[in-house]
Amino acid sequence: MPKRKNTIRIWLSLAILLVVTVAAYNWATSPETASEEPLRLPLVRGSRLWRRDVPSLIITEFWSDPDKLTRQAEFEGEKFEKYGEWREAWGCMKIGDVRAGVTPFLAAHLHGYDNFKWMLYGDDDTVFFIDNALDMLEGLDHNMPYFLTDHLWFPDQFDGRGHDHRKMHPNRSAPRCLPCGYQDPLHQPNGTSIHVPAGSYRAPEGCPCTLETLCRGADNPGYWGPECQWIKASHPGWWYFAHGGAGAILSVGLLRSIEWAKMERRFDVDGGVSGDSQFMAAVFDESGILPTDPGYGFYRPQMTLFDPGWRGEQARGPEDWGVADLGNDPMGIIDRLQYSLTKGHCSKDCEDSLQHMLTTHIRARYAVGDVLPQDVQNFTYGGPEEHRATVYLQHKLATMYDRYMEKKGFQRD
Repeated sequence: MPKRKNTIRIWLSLAILLVVTVAAYNWATSPETASEEPLRLPLVRGSRLWRRDVPSLIITEFWSDPDKLTRQAEFEGEKFEKYGEWREAWGCMKIGDVRAGVTPFLAAHLHGYDNFKWMLYGDDDTVFFIDNALDMLEGLDHNMPYFLTDHLWFPDQFDGRGHDHRKMHPNRSAPRCLPCGYQDPLHQPNGTSIHVPAGSYRAPEGCPCTLETLCRGADNPGYWGPECQWIKASHPGWWYFAHGGAGAILSVGLLRSIEWAKMERRFDVDGGVSGDSQFMAAVFDESGILPTDPGYGFYRPQMTLFDPGWRGEQARGPEDWGVADLGNDPMGIIDRLQYSLTKGHCSKDCEDSLQHMLTTHIRARYAVGDVLPQDVQNFTYGGPEEHRATVYLQHKLATMYDRYMEKKGFQRD
């Protein structure tokens, strides 16, 4: 691939806002019973290495010593805001799901729409590869309402009864657009290229991406065709949504189109579904916008940019009955980085993935199983074992990715 341009990293302060929602599994949910600080705060602290120089806004629940937290945040160039959770978790939901759904809208309102162009949005155990993200965003118009992700939940079979089938993420058959004016050696206008992999939704260019745009896509048969029957079986927010742990990138053009006051009222109810599905439903219902695939992985079946598994073959998802998780491979990314750094090169697919991946989802609840016990024990960060394991992986990924980018001559000034 051609050597990418060097870009001054201070551009970040003018263009990007990183927004993190702090999860709250099994926590106290009222000020009277809240702990001294958010239990998962070490994960936020641990992420400072990979998000250095990036303006960051962290949305958490209650805390008992806001002055202390504010002082720490100011020193690190970040800001904390609180948004409480009031309901118990049940079924597939987790405490903190409402906060996860409302966070992007709240963050844009608090930070100011004139103060950023792109919002990088993820969980407290999501890692962004900032330089790759900058490279991907370079040719996109931030004023276009973009909801960027290629990691979408969708039923892996479709006969009009989508809720009866196994769910898969990421799913290449999930409807999405390509960026407006997208250019790729394998791309033809309107997504009609013969290079579209088998089983993939044939994505049109979205300027912006709306249901009307998708329904006009002439190359999609059956449920995905002009009648858009898929939306009846899997409405946005109901088994068709962006995976929250994989993260997403949102343009200021999208967030300007959605009124915060309306969102605040919308989320002041018991939504009954996960935070990422609530967010997807809110975006579609209020703006009519649907996801846009960044494009590079669209024509390359071995590639996912947001939370990739290796060549789309990994199957994980221990807490999600009946779900195939084809992402969630932080240890695989570390292994590939290590191999490339040691040998000077890994395979073509491996190098392609390392140079285009945008995020990985560590999944803190299961991180201990990915890290050798001695690594966790020797790591000095405090907190529960799973949090120490997560922070260890955050540091390992950030350090090795920086070394990789520098060795390849891609690192930005």
